Amino acid sequence: MVQLSNAISDAVVSIICIVVFFKFFAYQPFYNRLLWGIFLVTIALAAAAGVFRYLGFQELTPTHRSLSVLAGSVGLSAVVVAIWGLVMRQTITRPAFILTIGVGLSLFVFLLYPSFQVFDSVVQAFTMLLVMLIAVFGLLRKYQKAIWIVIGVMILGIATKVVQNHLPFNATDTYHYALAAMIWCFGKAT
Repeated sequence: MVQLSNAISDAVVSIICIVVFFKFFAYQPFYNRLLWGIFLVTIALAAAAGVFRYLGFQELTPTHRSLSVLAGSVGLSAVVVAIWGLVMRQTITRPAFILTIGVGLSLFVFLLYPSFQVFDSVVQAFTMLLVMLIAVFGLLRKYQKAIWIVIGVMILGIATKVVQNHLPFNATDTYHYALAAMIWCFGKAT
């Protein structure tokens, strides 16, 4: 079954990821930029698979699920460390980069098991909390652009309420557009 509005909103997420990376993160230190790239590429890949899935290619459903788990594990671990580096104005070292990717890949393998898929939302909620705490800590340290991170996380948090409370919006589209807005806000924080 074709779900055109969901395909369009996923396409918007993919495009925003690409635009934000090249517009905002081009001048970050190497490993910082690499972490942002991993975060954005995993989301863009999951969204691109979602475009085709929502256009009726149902055989891509397992691929879309796997890429979504990849974005929700490796991508999220990368963004936590990337935001830490941004807010604290630190250059991420190679060992920190390798550790971050190792943690993300371990989470990915863990979350792929069907019996552990219930923890997917827990990992996302915990990551949102960590990102918010890092942003608030950055505000306390006089990094005013961290307000963009706070706004981005709040937008995504509100979108999850739309999904949970069955409001009269298309929950998938709302989540996709909120995700795109959050990614844009993260870019504005640089």
